[in-house]
Amino acid sequence: MDLQRRETESEERDKLRKKVVEDTGGILSYFWPLHPIRLFIDLLLAALRLVQPLAPQLVPLAVFSISLPVIVFLSAGSGYWVWKSVAVGWETEISLQYGDGPIPYAEVALPQVVAQQPYDISLHLIVPANEANFALGNFMTSLTLVTPGNITLAFARKPAIVLPPYASPWSFLYNRPGTVDLNIPMLQNFAIGTTRALARVELGRKDQWRTLGDGHGRELAVLSGYIRGVVLHHGVRGVISRFPLASALVASVVFFFILFVGMIACLMPAVEWHNTVEDTPKADDKLRRRRRSRRRSEGEGEDQKASARSPKRQRSQDSGLRPGTAVRVS
Repeated sequence: MDLQRRETESEERDKLRKKVVEDTGGILSYFWPLHPIRLFIDLLLAALRLVQPLAPQLVPLAVFSISLPVIVFLSAGSGYWVWKSVAVGWETEISLQYGDGPIPYAEVALPQVVAQQPYDISLHLIVPANEANFALGNFMTSLTLVTPGNITLAFARKPAIVLPPYASPWSFLYNRPGTVDLNIPMLQNFAIGTTRALARVELGRKDQWRTLGDGHGRELAVLSGYIRGVVLHHGVRGVISRFPLASALVASVVFFFILFVGMIACLMPAVEWHNTVEDTPKADDKLRRRRRSRRRSEGEGEDQKASARSPKRQRSQDSGLRPGTAVRVS
């Protein structure tokens, strides 16, 4: 009786649930905007039911498919960052100011440099090849590097002289007609120590040549001038600066390899766990089969032993009860 009552109650509950679902669907049918939503939810649930058996295989595949483009993007970004961070030589034009001080000077902001990269910094001047410049003789060139906060980083003062073009037999190959190129080394193997710096250049003599000749002041005539920084290739930085494209490619490959191995290491446990779960029933079946085969072999062995014993007993009985045998009585 109790069993029948329970079955009746469960049937009534099922009928009640179905009725509630039908009534809810009937109420929601009055709201037409909900039809597309319900249709989308039903299709989504149906798709999930179809995909549910394949979820253990699809989840690692989806994670791999999503992670791989991200890894490729990050690897390319690392290579671009390495290529962008490679130290390269730089050149900045200077504009000399005449008449604003005792000697011509110029102030210029250097381009963004690598702080710990050593440079050979020099001053390159193009001056007219005229007698006035040749007659000046030796003059001084000063270079001061300061931070934007007016902290002095380096100071160099070097002598220079303008020589006629014929003093250099190969000057016609690299000089413009009527000009002389002056390359004055200022700082060698110098690391600026900051990415932003200002340079102040001064040309000439403090006495303006008044202490020489007839005492008239003179100035060096300059057509154009540049401050140049040449990268020195030392150590790993030197290798990277010599081969920037190859260094960027190597950085991208190494970064991709590390991220890819990490992703595989994270996905392997899930795949192995799924394979273990699938292999467990097979292993149980094999174990059961082995046990059954052992039992069968043991049963067959016992039957063979029993069959081997029964003929001996039969023979002994036949020999003891053979008809016509005389029985000796004492």
